Amino acid sequence: MVTIVVYKWDIINQLKIKESELEELLFNLKSEVKPVDQDHVEIEINNDRPDLLSSSGIIRAIKGLKKLELGEAKYEVKKSEYTLSVENVDTRPYAIAGIIRGVRFDEDTLKELIQFQEKLHITIGRKRKKVAIGIHDLDKITSKNIVYKEIPLNYKFIPLNGNKEITVKEVLESTDQGKQYGNISVKNGKTPAIMEDDGSILSIPPVINSEKTRIELTTKNLFIDVTGTSLDAVISTLDLLTTNLAEIGGKIEQVKVLSAQQDFWSPLLKHTTMRIYSDYVNKKLGVNLPTSQIVEYLRMARFDADSMSKNEIEVIIPPYRVDIISQIDLVEDIAMMIGYQNLEPSTYKLSKIGNASEKTLISRKLRDLSVGAGFTEIFTFVLTNDREIQGDYVKILNPVTVDYTVIRNSLIPTTLYFLKQNQHSRMPILVFEIGDVVIRGNTDTGYKNSTRAVYAIMDSKVSFEELQARIHQILYNLKINFSYRKSEHHLLIKGRTAEIIRDNSEVIGIIGEVHPEVLEKLGIEYPIVISEIYVDKLSGDNE
Repeated sequence: MVTIVVYKWDIINQLKIKESELEELLFNLKSEVKPVDQDHVEIEINNDRPDLLSSSGIIRAIKGLKKLELGEAKYEVKKSEYTLSVENVDTRPYAIAGIIRGVRFDEDTLKELIQFQEKLHITIGRKRKKVAIGIHDLDKITSKNIVYKEIPLNYKFIPLNGNKEITVKEVLESTDQGKQYGNISVKNGKTPAIMEDDGSILSIPPVINSEKTRIELTTKNLFIDVTGTSLDAVISTLDLLTTNLAEIGGKIEQVKVLSAQQDFWSPLLKHTTMRIYSDYVNKKLGVNLPTSQIVEYLRMARFDADSMSKNEIEVIIPPYRVDIISQIDLVEDIAMMIGYQNLEPSTYKLSKIGNASEKTLISRKLRDLSVGAGFTEIFTFVLTNDREIQGDYVKILNPVTVDYTVIRNSLIPTTLYFLKQNQHSRMPILVFEIGDVVIRGNTDTGYKNSTRAVYAIMDSKVSFEELQARIHQILYNLKINFSYRKSEHHLLIKGRTAEIIRDNSEVIGIIGEVHPEVLEKLGIEYPIVISEIYVDKLSGDNE
């Protein structure tokens, strides 16, 4: 959830509603309100609704909810005389820009614009790593030809709130923004910059703007630049900013973006078309609405929608609704227009009582036997980083931190990391974990979950046989017919590693002594024996 603080009287006066109505209307938009002072309220907004991160977006949505305006909010768009030349910037390859004319600021609206910018940095922008926004006073820009390029760190300019020229390097080292965001895009002694064609810096994305183009209460015209590592995210961010500013009276002008790939005008104000079906909506919501009623609810949610047949509806997704991905997102908006309080849950009847699966029963028994064999249960993270694992694994497209970038494909690496963190505890250390990993599989995604059990012993002296005896005891009590076969594993010592075989045919696990080079690389001072059992193959759940 994201919280914003807004001037409540602006919303109340524009919508001509009572103060008591505001909380109920915002609740229908999945938002909660609490007072800050006599004039301001704090609103908690869902992360999936960036269009509501300013009062102008909230007003637009409530106008639809109250049927004051229906369908997409339309904005006049003109082409400007300004250009943005995008050169090769390795760390942040994408940049676009737009112009807003005729805005009027007071202290509250200016604070809200800055707040909106920062909330977009946090949400879509992933703390400026994915997207960064620069907002400038257009009338303070002397050139109509803007350039996006890399510059050396000894380049000088006056940063925002500064009073003298300093180098980019000094900005990164001495300002709060520089310390927080300075390392995101610096590479080989260079950093991205938005500049006029005479060399004057407008901003150093994603760090700081120039003092030259500072926004003030007297500012009427804005130049907005958006840079980032994802073109879709950059486009969506500028669309959100310009459409929300248009709601407070701004006039949108497009900037011609000149790049090596192609030339285009931005903001793109991207529209997409989606089909939704009445029977799908009714099934998901447990209602029986005619197509015409569904169309009306979609128009209340500020979409343009038309019925194509008795069951099919065509919906135009406007540029400010960047959260809409599939039909179910539209169903959620329909539910909000109906009002959650008006949807009655149906009674769910069970035809029979559920039973634990075979894998669950084996996992429970395995856990009891493991404790009985002297092991202590641990729980490690499913997410890890690609420094710790090898082989085929699933990468996270937009990881929040560098420590958690992939999904584990084995329990062994995460267990070794656990032992590293606890190697100075009382010896011997005997641990086990039963948990899921993600491996290659015959599924729609190409990957599947697999349940595994890992066992490890760490001591000043420990051998293969000490762990083998305990694993032997556990599998024997599970009534598994098993044997061992010589094998190799990249983490284990050659000649001290074996596969565990079921019924002389199927591999159900591996056991061995961890290689000293692996221990040294991880910074572990003591020998470790480790085993991984494939629980799915014990239960027969091995699709």
